[in-house]
Amino acid sequence: MLALIKHIFGNIFDDERITTTRLANFAEDAYNKLVAQNVNNVFDEIIACIEVPKNGLMALISSVDVALGVQKGKTLTTDQLIALFKKTMSEKEGVIADALDGFGSTGYIEFYPHGVNEYSKGTKTVMPILINRVHTVATTHAAQLPPALLATLQAFKTSWNSNRQGQQEQIGTVNDSRDDRDQLRAELEIGLLKAIHKMADKYPNNINVCSSYFNFNLLYPVSRSKKNNPDAPVQ
Repeated sequence: MLALIKHIFGNIFDDERITTTRLANFAEDAYNKLVAQNVNNVFDEIIACIEVPKNGLMALISSVDVALGVQKGKTLTTDQLIALFKKTMSEKEGVIADALDGFGSTGYIEFYPHGVNEYSKGTKTVMPILINRVHTVATTHAAQLPPALLATLQAFKTSWNSNRQGQQEQIGTVNDSRDDRDQLRAELEIGLLKAIHKMADKYPNNINVCSSYFNFNLLYPVSRSKKNNPDAPVQ
């Protein structure tokens, strides 16, 4: 009985198997489904429970990933950061263009005034100029860029500057970010719980409809039996 009560009224996301990344992906998947089916704003209240904490956590995860990339190895840190920066500016070119209304838009040209090759061929000497440009332009167009991408683009400048101040300071920055991540995770867990209960209230006893918006399989690692048998339940 106590287990049932805890399952219904407790925090179902308080599980060591549910990593922060899995939780964020679960929230993003649910959010996208709700937005896609939000005809006549029927899911506005549920979407609002998820949107802000989800965006905050995903942005911080992206920022921490960049910081961790910098933290690996004192002598190779700069080279690793430059490689990650070049890779990001190349792979995200289309995403940036789409967010800023196309390859001919003013915003896109501000990011890529000399084309994407300027980043891929950029030397260590010009890297501070390119990183500063990306930070400035990303901040200018913050409202248009996806939150996670915005955080990544802005984090390069922070990471570059932190690199100059030594590895120990960078480790402290990452640890601070992890503390922030724990707080944002807690906020997202509560937001998701509210969203799930609101969905259940909207469609009581309709398991198929309610569960169609929340893919709980995303929360847990795929077991070996699940890989061999896709229809097997997740343990």
